[in-house]
Amino acid sequence: MKSNMSLKYHKDVSFSVAVFYLKIVGLWLSTSLAEKWFRNALVTYTVLAIIFNMWMQLRGLYFSWGDFSVSTYIACNSLGLFMDLFKLLIIFIHKKKFLYLVVYMQKNFWHFNYNQYEKSVLADAKRMCIYFVCVFSFLSQSTIFSYIFMPLISNIGKNKSDRVPIFHMHLDLPLNVSPYYEMTYLIQALTLYQVGVCYLCVDNIFCIMCLHVASQFRILQYRIANVLSLRDKVKFDQDTNLDSSDEFYAIFRKCIQQHQALIRFCTTLEEIFTVIILGQVLTFSILICFVGYQALLVKLSLSWRISLVSFLTTNICQLWIFTYSCNALVEESMNTANAAYAAPWIYLPMDKFGEMTRKDLQLVLMRSRRACYLTACGFFPISLETFTKIMSSAMSYFTILKQRTVDTIE
Repeated sequence: MKSNMSLKYHKDVSFSVAVFYLKIVGLWLSTSLAEKWFRNALVTYTVLAIIFNMWMQLRGLYFSWGDFSVSTYIACNSLGLFMDLFKLLIIFIHKKKFLYLVVYMQKNFWHFNYNQYEKSVLADAKRMCIYFVCVFSFLSQSTIFSYIFMPLISNIGKNKSDRVPIFHMHLDLPLNVSPYYEMTYLIQALTLYQVGVCYLCVDNIFCIMCLHVASQFRILQYRIANVLSLRDKVKFDQDTNLDSSDEFYAIFRKCIQQHQALIRFCTTLEEIFTVIILGQVLTFSILICFVGYQALLVKLSLSWRISLVSFLTTNICQLWIFTYSCNALVEESMNTANAAYAAPWIYLPMDKFGEMTRKDLQLVLMRSRRACYLTACGFFPISLETFTKIMSSAMSYFTILKQRTVDTIE
């Protein structure tokens, strides 16, 4: 399996990037018992890293309670950590289904048995995935590295006794004295990087899955609408109606089977990610609001303001990718009905296979009118409209915080 994957999929940059980050947190296939233990050890390390950072944030919240600016800063970090742990646990619970979808994509989506148009559709999906995954990964990693290196910049020119770590631990220990400072800083940096990888790895593979299954719906539309180019065959060869009808029905059945397989893929995708989607929707508004408040209204040094602006940009980009991917799935799954109606079924004779084709076509039309969409635990489907609603809510909360700040100053 390993060599086969390297031969077929090494050119897919977005998938390679997503797999790299998934391997870092331990959410990947194991080919041996030793590798399985190693993956589980990485998952354990990731969970411990998240818990350690959550402990630092909650302890900081306890000692800074009453300072609204510091509390909102800690709330930003805590929300991100909570979503990291939440997504990791959900994916780990559904690990078999999750890895099954990955293997299914490799086997059924990324093979080479496509014609020129279908290859162009697949190339468009890969190009979009590269753009989304690479941009989001860059922004997310930039935020993490800015969190790691900004304290080093702030410590320039300070005495050793005044040095600050990445996060204050509020312990009665000489953590600003060598070598304890260096040890503390290294531990915080390593765990923070692991947290940052966990923040983006699930969203990357989710985006790839949604966009590629949407591209498969586009390929299915093309295949249904262009079955055998039967319109020309029947026009010029009236003696082959029966054979054409038989051949049309055989190929149309394969299209139906592909449609059913894509619906099952979407159903499994919904089972895995529906709870994660609900958590994302509930936290995005608050997270964007609080990070925006910190980046724009709180008095900070330039270095920390850059870090928070990067964090804010990452969150907005993450929300856009998340909703755009789901919206693409909705649109392409519904467009299957238009492709089915445009198929050359009107040229089929009213024989046995012609009647069977028309009956099956009606079922495809009815099923395609009900879009394949991903929901927030069944409460509502996710689309680009979700993006506008979340951003609107975030701006409303931000306006309230801004007014509170103005009233406090006055």
